[in-house]
Amino acid sequence: MYNQHVAMFMQNADPETQEQLRISTRDLWRTVLATSFNLTTSDIASNEMDIVKARETMHKVSQKMQSPEILTAIAQKCGKLESTGDKQMDMARQHQIVQDTLVHDVYLGGEPTLVEECGFESGEKGYVFMQIALAEHQNDPLVSQYVGSAMMELLKTAGIDMAEIEAAAKAAKNS
Repeated sequence: MYNQHVAMFMQNADPETQEQLRISTRDLWRTVLATSFNLTTSDIASNEMDIVKARETMHKVSQKMQSPEILTAIAQKCGKLESTGDKQMDMARQHQIVQDTLVHDVYLGGEPTLVEECGFESGEKGYVFMQIALAEHQNDPLVSQYVGSAMMELLKTAGIDMAEIEAAAKAAKNS
């Protein structure tokens, strides 16, 4: 949701503000990941990609996210969950299945992995570098469209109704 709001803001912002926000967002993300995964800034810089490569990469990612195998895996795993009686907890568990499937099946599953197909090293480190490189372009309208539509499909498959969540958030905001 945050990325969608930032993307909407970016569409109406002047070019200087857009560039400042892009750089700030990039630097924050890089700092978090560098700290979390013990990376250097030169490691990060050596894995940068231009906008054309980012769009191609995100298109590949979104295609795999929406593949029948991934959608079936999510539907089956979420279908086995028993309700806790707490709708928020149930959605959190469904969302966790989506996140786990993204990392283990979309990015790191298969031989070669999608991370390797996109030119990054294998394993967790390659996944992290891919995320850093893509994050730089997360506000690009085409990249946002690819990831947004694919995530909506995954969440729908998991049984998470985004329209219901947005309506509840809007109602809470207005009360």
